[in-house]
Amino acid sequence: MKATAAMSAGNSFIPQRVLVTKFRHHGDVLLTTPLIRALHHYYPGVEVDALIYRETEDMLRHNPQVAHRWTIDRNWKKEGARAHIKHEWRLWRALKARHYDLLIHLTESWRGAALARGLSVMRSIAFDYPRRENLFWRHSFTDLAPLPEKPCHNVALQLSALIALGLTPTAEDFPLSLSVDEAARTAFLSALRRAGWQGEPYLLIHPGARWFFKCWEDASFAALIDALIVRGHTIVLTGAPDARETAMVANILARLKDKARVHSLVGQLSLAELAAAIASAQFFIGVDSVPMHMAAALQIPGVALFGPSKVHEWSPWQAPITVLKASDWTTLPHPDSINTATTTRYLAAIPVEAVLEAVVARQRSARSQAPSGNLSHVKAERKNLTTKNTKKSNRKKHKEKLFTRRREERGEKTVNYAKVTKKLPNSPGARASRPHPSPRTPRLRVKWFF
Repeated sequence: MKATAAMSAGNSFIPQRVLVTKFRHHGDVLLTTPLIRALHHYYPGVEVDALIYRETEDMLRHNPQVAHRWTIDRNWKKEGARAHIKHEWRLWRALKARHYDLLIHLTESWRGAALARGLSVMRSIAFDYPRRENLFWRHSFTDLAPLPEKPCHNVALQLSALIALGLTPTAEDFPLSLSVDEAARTAFLSALRRAGWQGEPYLLIHPGARWFFKCWEDASFAALIDALIVRGHTIVLTGAPDARETAMVANILARLKDKARVHSLVGQLSLAELAAAIASAQFFIGVDSVPMHMAAALQIPGVALFGPSKVHEWSPWQAPITVLKASDWTTLPHPDSINTATTTRYLAAIPVEAVLEAVVARQRSARSQAPSGNLSHVKAERKNLTTKNTKKSNRKKHKEKLFTRRREERGEKTVNYAKVTKKLPNSPGARASRPHPSPRTPRLRVKWFF
């Protein structure tokens, strides 16, 4: 369905430039990419800009469907009132100069209402949040999209905003989008080689999350890694440059029986380099966090562990990732009642055996289907490590063909090149000990080939 289809649905509004706002965390911003993809699908040629927090910019940095990324630095407030106002005014003028036709505001932030009023857009869409039942919110937007009666995935919720434009997108038709930067890939491979990697395929494990109540036990992760190493896997550990997460991974490493095939890059990768690490992995294992959504966007098979989260809203979107819920083994508190500062790990009830079985089953399923991961760069790296041996083999084959062709040109009997070269080494003493050829037989000048 293209723009003509949108017009045939009774909607003659065809935007030329759209601003999508999402003031949330990294994973939330990545989950807006299906909406951006849908806008391009329904309105070919449209320009889609994004207004997000600066720390989440990497989620859209290399996305070709985003024309421009406008960012808000939450540290502006720390620079003083005058500097803060200056930053806001500069951003406001830049947005105003873009002359947007459509604004889609995806959070409850009051900033979206101010933008809808001040940017003079033709159409502006927000959701009819219960906490925003007031005249200012209602009169700020031209359209308020109703929230679904039944809970749904966050991607499906955001796509439902397009219903206000007379469109009926099928959520399953629009996967996540995440582009991997080649410079980031090169930097990641260099870091991995420094950690001792020899080019073999690997499983990537990201045990951390923004909030520790979403994390599995360190002892459980260590037991899982030991079991995977016994099965012949190489493990790459990643994590954020956070003191608590670094300590978590250090504790996991200390519990391992064999560290020879485990490479830790915790705190060493940027978000772009982490995307490259996930894209080159054979398999992903993690918890409810942004790396899980990155693996889903890159279609990497994996296993994700969930605790007291709203799984129906935040599960991996359209991805070959198995979800294991702690609620299947124990009773968990409601997600809205969780104190995010708690150190309690509600995933502890998930047994190691269940995770290992899920990994084996998902790997078997991935092998039976088309390759899910992008392993081309890992294969290229392995190829680079064996270039010398390959060239040597090619030179040997070339010598053998040339040797055989010259004997055929002289009308001589074909002999085994390997046996001849074994009898005729290059050392001077060995050359002197060679038997003299018969007077009727031309001298065989094999020295050209050595």
